[in-house]
Amino acid sequence: MVKKEALKEQFSYLGVCNVTEEVLDKCVEICISNSIDEEELVEIWMAFSVSHLRGADPTLDTLVQMERKEFGKKQEQQSQPQQQPSRSQENTLVIYLGKDSATSACPDLGDDILEAYNSTPKAKSKIGRKKNEHTPDNRPGSGRSPRAIFSPASFSPTVATPSSKYRTRTNKGDAVCVFGEAQTTSWYSQNNTFKVHVQLPPSHLKSDACYMFAQLREVVQTLSEVIHHLSEEMISKFSLEELQPINIPCQSQFAGAGRICCDSNGRLNAKSLTLECAEGKTVQLDVSQVESYSLFPGQVVVVEGDNPMGNRLSAKQIHCDASLPLPPKPSLSTKETGPIQIVIAAGPFTQSDNMTFQPLEDLVEYIEDHKPHLVILTGPFIDASHPVVVQGMLAETYSSFFEKIVDGIMEPLKKLNTHVVLIPSFRDVHHHSVYPVPPFMLRKHYTNLTLAPDPCILNVDGLVIGATSTDILFHLGKEEISQVRPGSDRLGRLASHILSQQAFYPLYPPVEEINIDMELWAKYGRLDVTPHILILPSDLRCFIKNLNGCIVVNPERLAKGLIGGNFARLQVSCIGEEVSVNGQIVKI
Repeated sequence: MVKKEALKEQFSYLGVCNVTEEVLDKCVEICISNSIDEEELVEIWMAFSVSHLRGADPTLDTLVQMERKEFGKKQEQQSQPQQQPSRSQENTLVIYLGKDSATSACPDLGDDILEAYNSTPKAKSKIGRKKNEHTPDNRPGSGRSPRAIFSPASFSPTVATPSSKYRTRTNKGDAVCVFGEAQTTSWYSQNNTFKVHVQLPPSHLKSDACYMFAQLREVVQTLSEVIHHLSEEMISKFSLEELQPINIPCQSQFAGAGRICCDSNGRLNAKSLTLECAEGKTVQLDVSQVESYSLFPGQVVVVEGDNPMGNRLSAKQIHCDASLPLPPKPSLSTKETGPIQIVIAAGPFTQSDNMTFQPLEDLVEYIEDHKPHLVILTGPFIDASHPVVVQGMLAETYSSFFEKIVDGIMEPLKKLNTHVVLIPSFRDVHHHSVYPVPPFMLRKHYTNLTLAPDPCILNVDGLVIGATSTDILFHLGKEEISQVRPGSDRLGRLASHILSQQAFYPLYPPVEEINIDMELWAKYGRLDVTPHILILPSDLRCFIKNLNGCIVVNPERLAKGLIGGNFARLQVSCIGEEVSVNGQIVKI
């Protein structure tokens, strides 16, 4: 039975939200008379609308036109004597946006998505068409519509249907966050001949790294070594006395170290706090006498307090800051070359209702226009949770589609002095689902491209940039408990945990969706120095903050649901001993 609610839902998936009751009644009538379901009707309508009405919303008149054009021919064919279809015709599978090999099963559809919409696979009608000889597409290697540069071959036309909500946005280019003197900053490169040099540490995570080979005793040893290392840093920083065992009865105040744990499988709270020392001994942690604290599972702390009975440590003060000093001043002086322009964007790069990658395409256009020196893009590029991926609607491999995406980014920039850094995500469906994440591997080489792991430390002519694609801020926000003064900066506090714990992902155990390899985490997931700039993309509200000299940036996502998101742009000046940063987070 055809339902109006189902029709509304199918239309909303394609960005058509204002559908009147009389239009829905007509849709129900068409479904019943032609024996089709709600999804089939909406797909036919979208094909007809893009081909003949430039994507207009449905009305009674346009629905009548569609019914006459699409289903009238079908009824005529059914009234005529039908020929027995051959086996090859029965097995024909329509593939949209494929190249020559992908469209060979249905050559009459051609490569152009708008041409393909002239006749829909649902109506099964074949109409002879002639290519437009007056407006040829001169883009190399492309027979596609202008909005389908990044679109994959697929089994459904909706995959490459541009989002109407994104197309009709009115906030393009609006600054939603400003840092420093960004209001008076020119975001165009002042020196187009200057080229930055980007280097990864010599011992960074390689693309062929093996993972998940660590045994349980090695994991325990890794956690113990982290407790020893951070506790020694805090003892030195706060001039504390020598550490004492936390599980031995002591009525006088002493200092003990360990990591924060929960005494059950539930969420951490003030009553379930336990402290586990490097030797594996645990005691209950009482924080009722502590004036302020901010704690999460896996956090290494030094506690000053007493333990009269040996099983309950009553804390008087908790130290958790083991942050490292900033690196030396950059070797580059921007007094001669001009400020360094940096663009930062985080995936997903396409909306949840299609795979056209319109936001990414617009970002590439912005880069072509403004010519920044450095572009940092963090995954996911092909999100494993995207509805198109989950439903298996792609007609090409994930790896080949990713290569196409990278080519769509790099080819327009090949004549610029812009260096691009790609950072993977454990959510990338074509890549390793492990943390830390090895760098991407590509068949094609690009001179101005660096493939970095997640997380990574980049050295840009002495400017140290730390970056990750994992949403550690959101994960910490769900697990952290705190007692702080009203009006304190929660986002800044969450970001400071990364610096104070010297790790890109200090939460342990991690959230269920992350497969963390503790051996790789100990080697490649920790900080050796506090970076000048730290990039922490998150679903939480965007920000640019100065945390003790480190500029922390959360640009949010380039695409959020059915609409566009944000990207960040920074201007970095290195003059004398100072590193000055101006920044904005802008609507795509």
